Amino acid sequence: MNPITHFLISWNTAALAGAAKRDRMLITLGGLLPDIDALGIIVDVVSPSEDAWRYYHEYHHQLTHNITTAVVGSIAVLLMAKKKLFTALVFFGVFNLHLLCDLVGARGPRAGDIWTVPYLVPFSSMNLSWQDQWPLNGWQNFAITIIMFVVVFIIAWKKGFSPLELFSAKADKLFVQTVNKYKHKL
Repeated sequence: MNPITHFLISWNTAALAGAAKRDRMLITLGGLLPDIDALGIIVDVVSPSEDAWRYYHEYHHQLTHNITTAVVGSIAVLLMAKKKLFTALVFFGVFNLHLLCDLVGARGPRAGDIWTVPYLVPFSSMNLSWQDQWPLNGWQNFAITIIMFVVVFIIAWKKGFSPLELFSAKADKLFVQTVNKYKHKL
């Protein structure tokens, strides 16, 4: 799935679980952390080579899409969160939900271009995969993203905050006010 969808799934999970703002941020990072291994794409873009997208293809889904990163990240969250155990467990959950979403919905554009997840690294080199993986640009991923946006609007309406809170209190407030302004017209 794309990072926006992972972001929305993670933030919505944190918000619906009743996490405080700081803990919502930590949980949301849990849903994005696996994709830190995709940053090789920056090297590919900045210094293109004959082997286009080399670092992205070589390292994405290889370095941080595993149980080791999930456990290390959860321990770090345990040390930083307000509601320590609760937040660490939800972080662990959204981290693994990211991996599950990648297993079902991250196929490349070519037939048979299946992304795998090396979940047990460094304990095993076995890769998890699913032959019926949806294409990254498949209708299923678009539908999930749209549903996640709808959930954002419902949370803004019912709880009074949105994912914009992670970037700007002013933008968050404006978004919530706008949602509340139009909810009366429904």
